[in-house]
Amino acid sequence: MNAPATRGEQARRFYDAAATTADNFSFMNYGFAPLMAELAAADEPERYCLQLYRHLVGTTPLAGKRIVEVSCGRGGGAAHLARVLKPASYAGIDISEQNVRLAREKFSSVPNLSFMVGNAEALPLPAESCDAVVNVEAAHLYDNPARFFAEVARVLDPAGRFFHADLAWRDKDPVALIEAAGFAIESIEDITGNVLEALRLDSERREEIVTRFPENMRADFRDWSGVRGHRAYNRLESGEWVYRAVRAKRRA
Repeated sequence: MNAPATRGEQARRFYDAAATTADNFSFMNYGFAPLMAELAAADEPERYCLQLYRHLVGTTPLAGKRIVEVSCGRGGGAAHLARVLKPASYAGIDISEQNVRLAREKFSSVPNLSFMVGNAEALPLPAESCDAVVNVEAAHLYDNPARFFAEVARVLDPAGRFFHADLAWRDKDPVALIEAAGFAIESIEDITGNVLEALRLDSERREEIVTRFPENMRADFRDWSGVRGHRAYNRLESGEWVYRAVRAKRRA
C-alpha cells in the first residue's frame, strides 16, 4: 500500500496541475495593501501581489547582491525584484517543474534572472553562496520548516539577509524556528490586515481566474486563492491565521 503524499508533494502536484491548466497569471500570493505610489499608478493587474514583495524587502540596499528566492512560483515576484533592485543575480527556485517552465518562458529576457527546480529543504546551492534569501507565502506548505530555515542559514553569506512572509495558524509562530536556525530577528510585522485588504480589493480578479479552471478544480482553487468569503480569506478574517513579515540577519 502506498504511503500518503507528504504536504510538500501534495503542493507540488497542485501547482503542476494549475500551471498546465491556466498559465496567464504570474503570482500566487495574497498581496498587500495599500499600494505604493509607483504601483498605484500602474496598470499591472497583479500589483497587490507585487506590493507584498516590495513591502517585504523595503528599502534594503540589494543592488549588486546575489539574491535567491525559494518557492518562487511562476516567477512574477522574482522578475519584478530583479528589475527594480538591480542585483548581480537573482535565482528563483521552485519544487514545481511546471512553475519553473512558465517562469522561464515568460521572463527569459530579464537580465541576471534564472530559475531552477529544487526542494526548499535541500537547496541546490553551495554554502555561503548568496547575500539575501526571499521566501514568500510558502513555508507553511513545507514538510519540515525548521530544515528549510537551516538551509537558508547554510546558503547565506555571513551576515546575509532573510526576508520571509507567510501565513500560519495563530499558535504556530515561526520566529522561534528562524532564530534557532542561526538568525537574529531584525523585525516582525503582523500584516494580516494589509493582506485582507488586498484580498478584498483583488477578489474579483481572483474569482475570474478561478473560472478558467476545469469545474472539478474550482472549489479547491477558490479556497486556496484567497477569494473573499472562502476558506483562506475566512481563516485570515477570523484570526485563525496570522500573516507575518519577518526580516532577519544571519548570525556570523
